[in-house]
Amino acid sequence: MGLRLATLSLLLCAARPAAAQAPGATAVSTSPASFQFAPSPFDAAPSSAAAPAQAPAPPSAPPAPVAPNANFGQPLSVAGGPWVYGESLFTSHGKIISDYAWRDKLHGSKDHLYTAADLTADLAALKALNAFDRVSPTVYAMTNTPIPAQFAAIVISTSEVRVVFDVEVHVSSAPKPRLVTPPVAVSGVILTPTAFRGLGRYNTPGLGLDFNAAYYIGRLYGKNSYQNAPDHTDYLDRIGLWLLSADGKMQLQSDGPWRPALAVGAQGILMFHDAPPPASIANNTPGVAPGVQTTVSQQTTQTIADAYVVASKNIRNVRVSAGVMSGTIGELPQNLSEYLTPEYLQFYKGPAGLAQESVTHTVPFMSAFYLIKPDYPIGFEVMRFNGAVGSPTLINMKIGRFLKLNFDLGLLKYQGGYDLLGLIQFRFNQFPSR
Repeated sequence: MGLRLATLSLLLCAARPAAAQAPGATAVSTSPASFQFAPSPFDAAPSSAAAPAQAPAPPSAPPAPVAPNANFGQPLSVAGGPWVYGESLFTSHGKIISDYAWRDKLHGSKDHLYTAADLTADLAALKALNAFDRVSPTVYAMTNTPIPAQFAAIVISTSEVRVVFDVEVHVSSAPKPRLVTPPVAVSGVILTPTAFRGLGRYNTPGLGLDFNAAYYIGRLYGKNSYQNAPDHTDYLDRIGLWLLSADGKMQLQSDGPWRPALAVGAQGILMFHDAPPPASIANNTPGVAPGVQTTVSQQTTQTIADAYVVASKNIRNVRVSAGVMSGTIGELPQNLSEYLTPEYLQFYKGPAGLAQESVTHTVPFMSAFYLIKPDYPIGFEVMRFNGAVGSPTLINMKIGRFLKLNFDLGLLKYQGGYDLLGLIQFRFNQFPSR
């Protein structure tokens, strides 16, 4: 009994009245109803101090697709038609995208009828690529593009239409980042023009403008039979000839089932050398002092120009052209080979005589090329410099990519020899831009 009373006394001493726990408190209550135990870490927080529970935030909705900011024209019903086709575009996530492989699957042709059945066929062709999660077409009437007069009584819109496909590309089918090269211009080959304009999508009469750059690096191999030449074989000689040109044309006639396309135009060419002229060579001409040396006199920079008329025909995707140039472009051969310069012609070709220039003002030409891919051309062109001394003929071959080389080839053939040349060339289409 005494042990129980001692235990109870210890428990009562451990209990502290609430008033006695506040700092500065002087009154101590010992009544059994007025005391409370000290708070425990396991005690729950008072209800008055509990913070209100916050409701979980609703999941954010996916952002709405952003409409392209380009002005495509007046929207039309995709169930309508027929229309006159103008062009097609692809958009994704509010941006215009471009893939020539997709565009090649479409049935529309510029300035031709396009119906709802054609649109359905285009949708089926795009879905067959298995590259999209979604394809949504929209038809717009293009501004300032009136339809040809022969379709006025057939179509429902007085303007050509732009077909826009909004697509969602498969994430799994998205290719690795790679350099996509644009299609090449079909308005010219290397130095000669064609009657086509731009990238070939416009087969209607109109204006065209190109800028062309060609650089003849040097002679890979050359051979001549000049009577007095000190050397009859040449290897890897530097030429360093730049030809920077602007080519403007007017297409007068489109390419039809039987008739060819026809165009007239003009070229202005800035021609300059970035390599010195050939070194002086000892003269072996009979009757000339042995110590006399032959030195080529060559202008560093000059401008040449020509006017031309050309006809072109697309025969099973092989574009064949023929025409004639007239102008100072006939001065080109003597800038490509020293064996056509007045000095070499005078002293090395035969008996010494008066200096002659291998120039002409009339240059007939022809060309043919084929696009293996939109950015992969293969072809050739032939320029005949009629009336020039030595009757030179220049054959340029657009085969560098086919031969896995980083340059194209040229062959300059003249009476008494030939030179195999290496060159690079790039043609930029300024107008029409598509």
